Amino acid sequence: MNPAQLLLRYQALADRESRLRESIESTEQRLASDPVVAEKEEAVASAQQAREAVAVRLRDSDREREAHRSRLRTRERELMSGRIRNPTELMQMSNEVAHMKAAFAQEEDAELALMEEAETADQSLKAAQDELDTARREAAAGEPALREELEEWRAELADVEAEKSSVWDQVPAREQGVFQRIRVRPQIAEVRANQCSACRVAVTSSGMQALRKGDVLVQCENCGRILVAA
Repeated sequence: MNPAQLLLRYQALADRESRLRESIESTEQRLASDPVVAEKEEAVASAQQAREAVAVRLRDSDREREAHRSRLRTRERELMSGRIRNPTELMQMSNEVAHMKAAFAQEEDAELALMEEAETADQSLKAAQDELDTARREAAAGEPALREELEEWRAELADVEAEKSSVWDQVPAREQGVFQRIRVRPQIAEVRANQCSACRVAVTSSGMQALRKGDVLVQCENCGRILVAA
């Protein structure tokens, strides 16, 4: 192969190396922490927080209701004791007890709503935990195949790195320098229908002749890429 063809092969190997490294990194991360499992764990944590928040509100409601119940019973005993004989005071206390009963009834309704909310939170937590358990089982079942795939990619990566190094060593130093100075990616472009396949600009007749000879590097006059005959 001439230098341009060697550089094209080097570029293809470098691209494959990059894809392999990305696949290896992604698989290693998945083995360390499966994204589906992580998502389900977050859902369980969120459901637990929601349930705990409802439980706190329910406990606070219970304490308040018991305190109100105690005050209501005290006032009812006072009302029924017969100690209050003044009609005005008796009417005031009677109205107070009536208001306390109405307020206590509203609190009981609110308590029932909280209990329903707590039951819903329990159900949501159970559903989230079931989904997490399923995700963990599926991740565990798929782990052997992932590890096998990971080993295959690592083996291929070692081969690609070795071949890439070998190909690079075959490229003359001058051509290596030209390749390294090119800032656009990819640095190599094939010529199809007398055009640079990267920027679509036509290659001059002298450039085509040099490509056919293959003894010197030909660069696109527009984008600067090294050209290789397709």
